[in-house]
Amino acid sequence: MDLYWYMMAMVVPAVTVVFFTRMTRNKYVAVILTFIIFGVSIYRGFYPSEWVIFIDSMSIVIGYMLVELYNLDKVEDE
Repeated sequence: MDLYWYMMAMVVPAVTVVFFTRMTRNKYVAVILTFIIFGVSIYRGFYPSEWVIFIDSMSIVIGYMLVELYNLDKVEDE
């Protein structure tokens, strides 16, 4: 069961940042929304260890870097 938490901590926050960036067209709002969601879940006690929280925070940074790399916050007018 522990491996499940670590794998989800690597993927879900980065995907959440990318998803919110595409929805709001603003990378800063997306990162803030992601921090709020994961901050509330940490406060509520849904995390089994501190390593999962650390991996979550690194995944949020990786998600932000993906947004920067692929310019996902830019609006493409046709």
